[in-house]
Amino acid sequence: MFFLLSKILSFLLIPFNWCVLLLVLTLFIKSRSVKKLSFISAALIFLFFSNSYIFQKITKAWEYPAHSLQDQQYSVKPLVLLGGLSDYEDAIQRIHFYEASDRLLQTILLHNMNKERPIVISGGSAEIYFTERPEADYLQEYLINIGIDSSKIHFEQQSRNTFENALYSAALFDSLYLKKDIALITSAFHMKRAKACFEKQGFKVDAISTHLISSHQPLKPADYFLPSLTTLQLWPLLLKEWMGILVYKIKHYI
Repeated sequence: MFFLLSKILSFLLIPFNWCVLLLVLTLFIKSRSVKKLSFISAALIFLFFSNSYIFQKITKAWEYPAHSLQDQQYSVKPLVLLGGLSDYEDAIQRIHFYEASDRLLQTILLHNMNKERPIVISGGSAEIYFTERPEADYLQEYLINIGIDSSKIHFEQQSRNTFENALYSAALFDSLYLKKDIALITSAFHMKRAKACFEKQGFKVDAISTHLISSHQPLKPADYFLPSLTTLQLWPLLLKEWMGILVYKIKHYI
């Protein structure tokens, strides 16, 4: 039930949907004052959430900081890679990678610095409506195909969310008799919740942030006042993350 509710809530945490709902509402409201208020509210929501300057200021304050990977070259801590970066299309038997695949690329780089470091992939299927191939399964296959020693790759494919990533990874570490001292790899905006979940399960976490959605490039003059559809599309990542943290605290997952 919690998993289903989280998916429904995700739909409601998209600012563009708020704008659409408010504009649709104006078609059915008879009161001119309420109709005008709905229209103005939709416009203000659009202008706020499409402003690149506002988004960058908030995102930079929120994201877990990323650091150089050079200090990792002598580490032997297991690399725990969280899924949510790809999907698999059965028709063509091929993986489609998303922007969050930076998690995978940095994991490969860290493993190549020290090939003795095991890689632990945590990720099942996040689909509600149909059964799909677990992400950890085909990512393991991908890593083997690019030459990584299969004995260095472990995975759990039951998890559907961050809490379960930590829960099932803890069980996997216990079964493999691995020390719960890890390098956790996930997106920077997601790291605070992920780190808290793993620490709750008894892990000592060295956080390695990837896939930053904040930009380190100077803003252009237009970014301060012109709406950006790209920025509008990025906001749900933050809103869902904040709601996720609130829900996880209520449920004592973190």
